[in-house]
Amino acid sequence: MRDWRRTLMAVVAVAAVITLTASPTWARSKRTTTTTSPPAPGAENAPPGAVVNSWALAPAGSTDPRQPGDRPNFSYSAAPGSVVTDQATLFNYSNVELTFHVYATDAFNELGGEFGLLPESKKPTDVGTWVVLPQANLTLPPQKQATFPITVKIPSTARPGDHVGAILASNDALGAGPSGKLVNINRRTGSRLYVRVAGPLQPQLAISKISSSYHPRLNPLSGPVDVTYEVENRGNVRLGGQVQADASGVFGLGSKKGPKVKLLDEVLPGQKVRVKAHFKGIPATFIASAHAHVYPTTVDEGRSAKAVSRGSLSIAFPLTLIALVIVVVLLRRARRSYERHDNEPSTSERSLQPQ
Repeated sequence: MRDWRRTLMAVVAVAAVITLTASPTWARSKRTTTTTSPPAPGAENAPPGAVVNSWALAPAGSTDPRQPGDRPNFSYSAAPGSVVTDQATLFNYSNVELTFHVYATDAFNELGGEFGLLPESKKPTDVGTWVVLPQANLTLPPQKQATFPITVKIPSTARPGDHVGAILASNDALGAGPSGKLVNINRRTGSRLYVRVAGPLQPQLAISKISSSYHPRLNPLSGPVDVTYEVENRGNVRLGGQVQADASGVFGLGSKKGPKVKLLDEVLPGQKVRVKAHFKGIPATFIASAHAHVYPTTVDEGRSAKAVSRGSLSIAFPLTLIALVIVVVLLRRARRSYERHDNEPSTSERSLQPQ
């Protein structure tokens, strides 16, 4: 296996040397320009003969997307029916020639709040369909970069507000799978795409669902409460914010309030994010109450959204105490039954009594 890997690395290294003077291949793209790319991240520490696969895609004008001060993403404000033109730069930090699939797609929020992108196999339906690229595939020699045009065509029927996606460059390569066998691995990287379509803006976060549960413990007086709720962006602009939860027994007994925590950088329009909170020592007063609070903040300049709250109730029985009471009651009944039985005359005693 080691000899096979060394042979493969040697072949790739030879291929890299052969292609060092080659030009990027992007058919029908006469406006693509090529320059030398910055050194590959970690390439200096790579062992001799090792294959380094690394690349980045960024808005044009970025001398090095790893450095601060460059354009962090593709961000535009435009009216419905308008056309935006820009340029992107693809950096091949690798020491081998790579062929990239360059495309645009839509973004979404994972339920845990992470910024997610549609898989390459799934077709976009929103801003990812608005982007026009010269061609889908681009081949770059090692340590080279290519700048190419992009066009964003906003439909005349586009809804006002934020539309979020990304422009990506992906590459397929062989790699070791979980079982150790060689499998095809698709890796991709790129820059986020934000398009704000002109029109009425409606910032609105809501708590679409909330539930709470009390967990009895051996301590009959209190126990922990878990609170789960979903924050939904029902508006048309991306929003950030802080969340906070609290829990208590009936009439607010033993109330405990969690800290205000950052929800995340942005909840995209139409997306939901699930939040969880845990509280210890909530009194077992047969009913426990919990509340969730959301304090929205706009991601950029614009109207702010209103804070929202929602509550939930859960059964908070002191089960240990109830079980103890049941045991005491059963013991008392058993004792009374035994005493009644003990005080009753036996059959022989009843036969000796005068009639």
